[in-house]
Amino acid sequence: MENPNFEISAINEKINRLEKTQVIKNYYLVLGGGKIGTDFLHYARKNKFPFVLVIDKDENAPASDEADIKTEAEVVNLLKNKASEPSPNKVLKSPRVAGAVKREDEGENEKEDGKPEIYFCKMDLKHIPFLLSYGIPEYIIPAVPCHAVAYMLSELLKFPLEPAKNESLEKIEDKSQKGSSPVTELIIGPENKRLMTFFEKLAASFPADVIAGRYPEHGMLFFSYAREGEICPDGCPGPRDRCPTFGRIKPETITEYAGKLRQSLPGWVFESHQMKPGTGGLKGKEFKQNLLEIFEFVRAFKENKSGERLENPEDRAFFIATTCTCHGVLNLFYVL
Repeated sequence: MENPNFEISAINEKINRLEKTQVIKNYYLVLGGGKIGTDFLHYARKNKFPFVLVIDKDENAPASDEADIKTEAEVVNLLKNKASEPSPNKVLKSPRVAGAVKREDEGENEKEDGKPEIYFCKMDLKHIPFLLSYGIPEYIIPAVPCHAVAYMLSELLKFPLEPAKNESLEKIEDKSQKGSSPVTELIIGPENKRLMTFFEKLAASFPADVIAGRYPEHGMLFFSYAREGEICPDGCPGPRDRCPTFGRIKPETITEYAGKLRQSLPGWVFESHQMKPGTGGLKGKEFKQNLLEIFEFVRAFKENKSGERLENPEDRAFFIATTCTCHGVLNLFYVL
């Protein structure tokens, strides 16, 4: 964008709003209503998770047959009501499963009648910023065939277009939907020797036997303790120190390996905590903290207090990774 002062002001506004956004306890947001999302929905109902919202761009996704279908307006009202609920006194501990994560504050509370609220809404991932503005879930469960956090990042960071003087509210709102992001994915072509060297050096930070795929043309790395052709069972408990399916020792988890990369490159690791064997979720508190730090990182570049011009994308690069004990995916971005 041409006006740096407007960019900085927009980032500050995002930071202020995010700082004030509540993490809503006992709210589980499932991104995707296919096989994995529907399986988690069944688990949530069986274990009486209080409030579950499944979103999918396909209104006929399998999860839609298993939940109460709501419109966007109805979801907004539900979240407003959920956010206004007082902190519960009664705490119900969720059933323990092998390798499952210990819930925040030792469990979830149950509605008085013991019946969980499970909803489905037709909604695309690009609408996540709108949804999160009404409250951040205690857990976000990605169940889509993409790197959900990386996909959402540009939308979450998107600046509205600068309003003109005396512009109507309707036009300002329309511009907000057409804004641009201050970051973009770092795409590396084979002809760019400098960036290829940067990418290979980054990949070399990880043991070769956990790199499941490297795609510089997409700025991506995939990690796994499983080898090519091996398929992990749906109900794997994912222990930290070993792979029970293929009998491998894990010197460190994929999350720990990704965290070490921060010593040489700015980045953020979104850890997927096991909700049930085979399904992970991002803790809302960690998600919020990571977003705040990313916003502040981008703001620092836009303010450019040092006055130094960083022409090369790799000098403005950072990574976003989603990982668990066994698997992970990493995307490279850079500040424009």
